[in-house]
Amino acid sequence: MNKLKQYKANQYRALPLGAVIMKCVIRQFEINAGRQLLGRESRVGATLVEILMSLLIMGIGLVSVASLFPIAVLRSIQATQLTNATLLNYQCEDYVRAFPGLTRNNFNSTNIIPNIEYTPASKAWRRIGVDESNTNDVFPPGGTPGNGVPDWMDFLALSTPKVVTVVDPVGVLLNSSGDAFAYGKDNFGLHTVQPSLYQIDRKNGGFNFGNPIQRNQALSMFSSNDSWSQTYSSIEVTSNAPATPSVLTLADITAEDISVIQSSLNSNVTVRAVVFDVNGKQSHSSLITTTSGQTITLATAIPNNGMFNAISEVIIETFEPRYSCMITVRRQLMSLGPAGTPGEDLIDDDNFDGDNDNTTNEDDSVEIGWPGTDDRIRNIGANLVVFFRRDFSPLAEQVYEAGNLRKGLLVGQSTAQPQQVTIRWDSTNEDSKPKLKEGGFVFDVTNGYWYQIRTILIEQRASQNPRNTVNDVEAVILLDQPPQANGNFLMVPENVVEVFDYPGF
Repeated sequence: MNKLKQYKANQYRALPLGAVIMKCVIRQFEINAGRQLLGRESRVGATLVEILMSLLIMGIGLVSVASLFPIAVLRSIQATQLTNATLLNYQCEDYVRAFPGLTRNNFNSTNIIPNIEYTPASKAWRRIGVDESNTNDVFPPGGTPGNGVPDWMDFLALSTPKVVTVVDPVGVLLNSSGDAFAYGKDNFGLHTVQPSLYQIDRKNGGFNFGNPIQRNQALSMFSSNDSWSQTYSSIEVTSNAPATPSVLTLADITAEDISVIQSSLNSNVTVRAVVFDVNGKQSHSSLITTTSGQTITLATAIPNNGMFNAISEVIIETFEPRYSCMITVRRQLMSLGPAGTPGEDLIDDDNFDGDNDNTTNEDDSVEIGWPGTDDRIRNIGANLVVFFRRDFSPLAEQVYEAGNLRKGLLVGQSTAQPQQVTIRWDSTNEDSKPKLKEGGFVFDVTNGYWYQIRTILIEQRASQNPRNTVNDVEAVILLDQPPQANGNFLMVPENVVEVFDYPGF
């Protein structure tokens, strides 16, 4: 035993002081750990408090993670819609650059009339009260009567009217109201003034919708091209070629179902047929123009190349413009040129402008802004508006009375700021209440400016100084920017994805 103690003493004596201290610390740690292990031999597991604390911590983490899923889905939907809206914006811009007449022309069932917004038949001129046929010099007031010059000519000689129009072929095609060429409606009787005070002209881009080819072109230019959904499919197909290669008989689709297709066509809904050859490797796509019984008639006949002597399948698809767009345009007529006459001086464009005068060189109002003219027209600005699943019913174009929509500084303001604007409606008609939401858009119809709703300050309160007593309640909203013009009316369109500035106009 003495030798062992002497050995250990000599061992520690041979080590440096630091190593001796470290070795003692390690030894003491081993002893304490051993004691703790001996103390725990009597119980195994966790206490209830420890379990509850673990569950609490885990629950907080799971709730936090779960709350991210609906937000992520919502952001994904918004990103998808904004991406598709941007693509449609670029698509429409390219078409307008290639065909600039789209923003000028309107087809009136007979002829193409450019710049109809400058004619006395427009909503803007009715708002002013100029009559195309009168020569009593109401404009300017106090003018010399009896000079034989139409009032609209006298008016243009002394003014530079600003006009707002909507280039909306899809809206004209699918609008179910009586006047599809008027943008802005009063479905709930909220106004006592004449409709021209809250309506603007809507153009169809010069498309003849009686022609299915042009109807499809309009939809292709102003809506997304991937909006086709399958309605029917037929594998028992008989072609009437070569006598009538555009007529197909679908034996496995009932006449009742075919009549549904005809009803869609009667409602200006575009329907097409995709025809596959016997091997399913070649296809032919064509619009359907009409139906009868179990037969359909194609706008474009099946090619006579031997590939479609036998048809394996015909798929009927209906076009739904999930993403569609329109352009709101602000213009100002500065002058009618040096001679003071519309269009090309002393040249009558009778075969195009619809004035039905093929014998004279009269310069009539329909020729204002005609291509090649010396009329000076200033483009103030334009916006391209993209919708997702747009509502084309008249209810979606309801115009509301607006308060405090004023340009410039208000009392007490030193700089222009977003203003609190009121929108009024009839409390006795619950359907007349506008569907306001933060981040949505409102449209100043008469001035052509779009604003985004930053905040809804008051959802409903009694109206303060309404112009029409029918509108007895109002909401107070904060816009994203100061008003660009004085206005009295606002529209609250739904399902607007984005409003783009239109730099190419």
